[in-house]
Amino acid sequence: MSDILGIAGNAVTAYQLALGTVSNNIANVSTDGYSRQSVELSAGAPRAIGTAFIGSGVVFDRVRRQYDAFAEANLRNSNSDMQAQVPVVDYANRVIDVLGGQTSGLTSALDQFYASARALSADPASTVLRGAFVRDAQGVTARFSQLSGQLDLVDVETRDAVDSSLGQLNTLTTQLAAVNRQLSKQTTLERQPAELLDQRDRVLRDLSQFARLNTRFGVNGSVQVSLGASIDKDVIVNGQTAVRIGADYNAAAPEKVGLVLDSYGNASSLVGVTSGKLAGLLTFREQVLGSTRNALDFVAQTLVKEVNSIHREGVDAYGDKGGDLFAIDPAARSSAGGLSVVVTDPLRIAAAAQFRVSKDPDNTSVVDALISYQPIQPTGPSALNQVLVNNGSPAADKRFSAGGAGMFTPVATVPAGFKDVVIYLDQASDDQQLSLVTRDGRQILGPSLSSDQQAKLMGQAGFTAGATYSDAYLGKSGPDGYKDISVFYGARAGVVKQQTFVMDPKAGVQGEVKAGPTVDAPAVLSGGRISASLASLAPGLLSLNGVMLSTASPTPRNGSSLQADEVATWLNQPQVASLGITATASNDVRVPLGQLKLDKTLVINTHVINQPVGGFASGQALADAINAASSDSGVQARVSQGELVLTNVQGQYGRNINIESLPAGSPNALGIASGVYTGRIELTRSLQTGQDTPIEISFAGNGRPSDLAKLGFRTGAYVLGGAPDDLMAFVGSASSTANTAWVAASYAGQASEPTTVLRANPMRLDFVTGGSGRAVRYRITDIKTDTVLAERELDPKQFEDGINYQGLKVSLSSMPVVGDSFVLDGNKDGTGNNENMLRLLRLQSKALVGSKSIGEAYIDHVNDMGNIARQSTIALDALQVVHDQAVESRDKVSGVSLDEEAANLIRFQQAYQASAKVMQVATALFDAVLQVR
Repeated sequence: MSDILGIAGNAVTAYQLALGTVSNNIANVSTDGYSRQSVELSAGAPRAIGTAFIGSGVVFDRVRRQYDAFAEANLRNSNSDMQAQVPVVDYANRVIDVLGGQTSGLTSALDQFYASARALSADPASTVLRGAFVRDAQGVTARFSQLSGQLDLVDVETRDAVDSSLGQLNTLTTQLAAVNRQLSKQTTLERQPAELLDQRDRVLRDLSQFARLNTRFGVNGSVQVSLGASIDKDVIVNGQTAVRIGADYNAAAPEKVGLVLDSYGNASSLVGVTSGKLAGLLTFREQVLGSTRNALDFVAQTLVKEVNSIHREGVDAYGDKGGDLFAIDPAARSSAGGLSVVVTDPLRIAAAAQFRVSKDPDNTSVVDALISYQPIQPTGPSALNQVLVNNGSPAADKRFSAGGAGMFTPVATVPAGFKDVVIYLDQASDDQQLSLVTRDGRQILGPSLSSDQQAKLMGQAGFTAGATYSDAYLGKSGPDGYKDISVFYGARAGVVKQQTFVMDPKAGVQGEVKAGPTVDAPAVLSGGRISASLASLAPGLLSLNGVMLSTASPTPRNGSSLQADEVATWLNQPQVASLGITATASNDVRVPLGQLKLDKTLVINTHVINQPVGGFASGQALADAINAASSDSGVQARVSQGELVLTNVQGQYGRNINIESLPAGSPNALGIASGVYTGRIELTRSLQTGQDTPIEISFAGNGRPSDLAKLGFRTGAYVLGGAPDDLMAFVGSASSTANTAWVAASYAGQASEPTTVLRANPMRLDFVTGGSGRAVRYRITDIKTDTVLAERELDPKQFEDGINYQGLKVSLSSMPVVGDSFVLDGNKDGTGNNENMLRLLRLQSKALVGSKSIGEAYIDHVNDMGNIARQSTIALDALQVVHDQAVESRDKVSGVSLDEEAANLIRFQQAYQASAKVMQVATALFDAVLQVR
């Protein structure tokens, strides 16, 4: 009986626990993260009675937590994948609703803007339509601003969502570290409370909605979590330690968000987040929000660039050149948000074209012409200020390789508008020359060229296609020159202005000096040292202010080379003197005192300078010794401002100074190279009232820059006043082998705006005969100066492409005939012309973004974003199914089924009742035994 009672008692206890477990399952049927628990019962150890074994009943083993690690991990991963699509779907649809809305999108605003442009082009004189155009332009900027503002709101929301998600994630990692702390109190998983393990898995599931997790579980159930590619990379929970994650917003690209691991400690970039809500937010900000903002800004920038480019090329109702229509605030966060309309006065809308073409009423053909302007990118030599420094000194010379097969070497381009330009050719060899030519082949300065040289020159880069050579204006100035230009080729010095100073009578007894009026100072042309090998001066090579230097030079007194005083005498011819020009010769040798070698010997003009024992005591002592021998050497010396200066004695000015030493070839006391130091020539011209009195040495006959160089004068190509057109400078050399050309320049002013020059100078386009095979040629002539600017052959197969001149394009309706004439000028009628507005209107269909217009590119981007949203929606629906299956798989193992629990409840209840009945029977039997007497 005791065995029966014991078996029954154990059974009652076991089934009571089983009923409690079932009750706990039923009670937690709706508890999130609860894993179903089950009781494990085992048979008690049997007892041997005789040859038989009698069972001892049931034994309560443990309560088992129903858990499948694979199903749980699959649920976490599917949750991460699904949550990654949610932000993209939600926010992308919002962006699409904003961009693609009929009233909020950009398309309707652009259509209205172009509609206003179309209406204004039909009646450019209407101030009402001009005002409507301004308002619709403001409507475009307002729409850009609205769209940018909506994107800003989405940016703020998603930024807050990122910060909120990171806050929740950091909270969950802290909770998980706390759970690990509790789990560490037990050494094995079996001894852990099921509820604590449920809490661990629930926190992991909550974490998985933000990012895909890598997990590693310890033997006691504690977990290590990482977000990297492996479990040991980018760990966020390690035992009882949680690492915080922060966000790094890039100021240069705000839509890009970087995640930082341990932002308050050993910060490192977190790049392994590829799934979950955080990944979805980052993907949306970069791929949708960032690309949309960039696309919107690009559309705004392109619209501003193109519209402003056209508007600047038009003429407003006041007849002035147009300015910018739109502007972008550089301080604005985005281009779209900083867009505004600059023009507020409707009459400032540049509806008219800058240029117009008028047909001569006497034309015999019915050809019509249209004119347009398109800025050209110049080719050929770079601008003068980009090649040569603004310094006319020989010390600023730049080396160029001249000669060879090309014959002409490009130097630089003098841009139209540059003033008082001088390009110097120094150390010129016998075959080197400078040439200045327009882009249409009009040679302005330089030597006359043979037909072969002309072909070589026109073969250089920089000339307009079809340009022909002309020397009609070569070396001519004023009315006979190119556009009345004033030029000169040779050596020149002009009258200069000199500041005077006077006593101020108001300053009291002591007086005070103040600036007086400027006065003219005589022109002075100073040369360098003449060539030591100059043996003679041939007549007819040079001209001095129009006077041909036709007299042959005298025979050198020393029989080998001319000296400066002899050259000065030759220049002082009666015809030259009649111009008020006087030539003087001088020679000086200047040596810094610190350069002197006072212990060395000195020989001047073959006369030995006496040297004291031990050398000269000082520079002054050396000067005294030189002066002591001046009657023999013809050279005197003085010390002045830290220099020892040697000059000729009176009556010998300009003669050579020959420096030598003893023995020959050794250093001399002056510390300079031994040799002949030639003199210099200086020309001075007296002032003449009411006349400009420059000094100009030009070339005559076969004169060359090398001839001037022998006289010590520098050859320069002078553009006096302003350059009316671009002038290309070349160094020509007939040498078949390359040689060195030395070039320097001085200049003033700045490049003129091309359209300003073209508008101010009306031109005539005439069609004439004279082309090859009696073909038609066209000639472009400046009306003001009657200068032929260009003359080219008109190819009948190419005339449809238009006639181009400095960016102007004249399109003809048909082939013109000889005698046809058109006038090209700047348009002054800003209300009677609509050509510029028609150009602006063509932007509506012009391919500006690849092969698409601005509007089409915008719509394409909206469609692209729509595709992203649709793909994300499809992916979300598919991942929702996967997630539901993962939940179902997990619930099959860990979920509570009320039907199953009800069955277990009945089963365990009956077993409990039966066990209680056994106890009751055992009690009755025991009582019966006790009643036996």
